[in-house]
Amino acid sequence: MAREAGLFIENIHTPVQNQDHIWQDNLDGEALFDCYLKCPTMVVHLPNEKKPYNQLGLDRIKRMADKAEQLGIKVALENLQNLSNISYMLEQVDSPSIGFCYDCGHHYHYYPDKDLLSMYGSWLMALHLHDDNGSYGMHGLSLDGTIDWTIAMKNIEKTGYTGPTAIEAMYWDYEDLTAREFLHRAYESGKKLETLRN
Repeated sequence: MAREAGLFIENIHTPVQNQDHIWQDNLDGEALFDCYLKCPTMVVHLPNEKKPYNQLGLDRIKRMADKAEQLGIKVALENLQNLSNISYMLEQVDSPSIGFCYDCGHHYHYYPDKDLLSMYGSWLMALHLHDDNGSYGMHGLSLDGTIDWTIAMKNIEKTGYTGPTAIEAMYWDYEDLTAREFLHRAYESGKKLETLRN
């Protein structure tokens, strides 16, 4: 359907339900790792700060990097409440296939006082852009909340990132819109963000 609409799939989100298993030395951990290896360019959630990295997790991320290099794909680690885990993996895994997915809504929701793009901008390989409104305080359409998108997009541009301006808004608080109307609004917000980048 994406191809028929003239779209391309830049990346996919790996399953998030079992993200904590990546550190675990059991069958669940192996199953999750095997699942990740089947994904194309992928965005990965690492466990949060309450579940710190360990050697097994590092070994799995290194193995993922090796496989990604062989296949010519990228693995972008997304910010949630997991900055120490992301920092450690980005510093320890020296691979052009391992990088950072900047999630703007998560940034402003969880760590509004940290400059994540200064910290991880050199690893930036994917974007998840959404606003800080909605039922969960995030995942609204860009420009519907309180994020200052002029500043946010300029900060993204400063990193040298040249990939797509990718919207990760959810339909949760837009149920009064048809799917077509929602997608049209998402597209229009993406065009405005792209203008702010330039």
